[in-house]
Amino acid sequence: MQAAQTVTPNTQQTGASQSASAKSQGNEALESVDFQNFLVLLTAQLRNQDPLNPADSTEFVAQLAQFSSVEQLVNVNNKIDKLASALVAEGIDKYAGWIGKQAEVISSPTYFDGETPVGYRLSGNSQAVSVQTVITNSAGNEVARFTSLNGAMAQSWDGKLNNGDPAAPGVYAVTAVYYDSKNNSIGKEIANTFGTVQAVRLDGENPYLVLDGGVELTPDQVTGLGQ
Repeated sequence: MQAAQTVTPNTQQTGASQSASAKSQGNEALESVDFQNFLVLLTAQLRNQDPLNPADSTEFVAQLAQFSSVEQLVNVNNKIDKLASALVAEGIDKYAGWIGKQAEVISSPTYFDGETPVGYRLSGNSQAVSVQTVITNSAGNEVARFTSLNGAMAQSWDGKLNNGDPAAPGVYAVTAVYYDSKNNSIGKEIANTFGTVQAVRLDGENPYLVLDGGVELTPDQVTGLGQ
């Protein structure tokens, strides 16, 4: 009976296995590939190849072109990432000067600190004979309602509830309801509100402004700035 032969992997099989393992390393491995890495791999391949069956020289040229292309793509990606980071930083700097200023904003609730009257602005409705301002809390419940002036002017809520008690500090929405001569509702409007810009932050690549009480909004909601 003949003894079973032991099969020893040749160097080309070992090189293929190492190549497959290297490819599995993902993007981080690709980012470390450069021309110097290629020369190391090329030298190792020449040193370990079968002298009776040498690799085709054109294959090395193809490998060189491939590694060069990968290196260029990695460099391009790195430059794009740096450019994107620079644009994001520029976006923050653009609004950094708004910090500490009072902003008039649209479609946003406002913060009541428990003492300072809450300012708001309506655009008015020429068809209405009366207007009421409705204050709702963060849960959407109405807590105050009172008669307001019908016109494009700044007005304020004194922070009192319908029963006359002071409202608790918190975030509130301000809405105007317009009525005709028969006391029928003919329209609603979300009032512009006011708040001091406390910070600018990023949510992904999009900048957000943080006002009093943690109210967040986008810069395009700001219609005016003041001291």
